[in-house]
Amino acid sequence: MKKFQIISILLILTCCTTPDNRNSGITIFNDIPLPEATIVNFDIDSLSLRDITLLFDVEIKNPYPVKLKLSQMKSVFFIDKKQLFETSTDKLKIKAMGSATSRIPVTLKYSDIIDIVKNYGDREFLECEVDITLSLPLPESMHKYKKEIIFNFKPKQNIPAIKPEINIADFTVIKPSKKEVEEAIERSKKKNLNADTITNMFGAIIDGKNPVKVIDPSDLDLKLKVNFDVIMKNRTKATLVFQDLNYNFNINESKLVDGYTKDIKNKPGIYTLSVANEFSSKSLGHSVLSAFNKGTGNYTLKGFSMVKFPDKIRKTPIRLNFDEQGVLEIK
Repeated sequence: MKKFQIISILLILTCCTTPDNRNSGITIFNDIPLPEATIVNFDIDSLSLRDITLLFDVEIKNPYPVKLKLSQMKSVFFIDKKQLFETSTDKLKIKAMGSATSRIPVTLKYSDIIDIVKNYGDREFLECEVDITLSLPLPESMHKYKKEIIFNFKPKQNIPAIKPEINIADFTVIKPSKKEVEEAIERSKKKNLNADTITNMFGAIIDGKNPVKVIDPSDLDLKLKVNFDVIMKNRTKATLVFQDLNYNFNINESKLVDGYTKDIKNKPGIYTLSVANEFSSKSLGHSVLSAFNKGTGNYTLKGFSMVKFPDKIRKTPIRLNFDEQGVLEIK
């Protein structure tokens, strides 16, 4: 009985499925419905400063009393009606009168989207159309009619337009006080060191001068205070709220400070996260001292920030990862 049902359905579909009746949700004669494909869930999986990974859960409904074994599901993604991405899933099985959900991860580079979308910075949302093609293979006995039946669907989903950006500003190292130097000397147990001379030496190093070294800076565990701002913004009209900052900060490939801050100053579209930290003079190796001497150096900033989209896009915060480098001016 089941074999007869399969052959009957396939014969009707083979004879009657045409480009005019391939859309989701319509029926062909004898009240035989077609499968349906819909986007049942959309989410943002991950973010970086260069790309965004989206998740599309596509549900395929099988209206027939027999199991469907699809040889392929091909999905072509269009942003503002321009093709950007293509993917495929092999051998999808859907039980009789049931449904199956296929999760499709799509990683989009902001640079690729900007290339095809005009006025990207003025956009809040983009229209994403997913052109889904299902391939249902037919038994060999039916190959004289057709080898497979093709179903086509074009569900749509709005996606946020974002282009996050991070910059460093107002990097300042505070000169140590004589009292702080005296405490460091006390901890080192080197009683013959002169606090005034060492205080002047560290002040000159921070000023970018090249003083005569009374001691090697790494001989003391002198805590030097450092302040800088991490400026985070989104270059489009979409609302993106930066909530905090976890960071590792290096100068000339040498570790300087790491930590966490929620000290945020907010003005429309711009979030300034203020970092107040300290590092030990033991970190003042050749590469860091060179940066102080020149008043500039190469920096790397690695870490993440938890960011929040409007609830209509995503209800919970998501992690924005970054690994940035640039040239730093030391004040």
